[in-house]
Amino acid sequence: MSRERDESGQYVEEVTPERVLKVFEESDAPVLTANEVAEWLDCSRSAAYNKLEMLVDNEQLEKKKVGARAVVYIWMDKV
Repeated sequence: MSRERDESGQYVEEVTPERVLKVFEESDAPVLTANEVAEWLDCSRSAAYNKLEMLVDNEQLEKKKVGARAVVYIWMDKV
């Protein structure tokens, strides 16, 4: 799989915060996991996780631990 590069040769960001928030807008549920976001965007779980964590840090999403190792991300605009 070839990734797009910009004029300076740097890779173009494919998983943007805007694309992640769009997943929440288009989803029927206001609560999603990193795996669900990754599937929706057809990207790695770690790429989705990194953007989700950034959105939590920027207070655009909330995060809730729901098990020993399970976490969900909540878009409060939809709750």
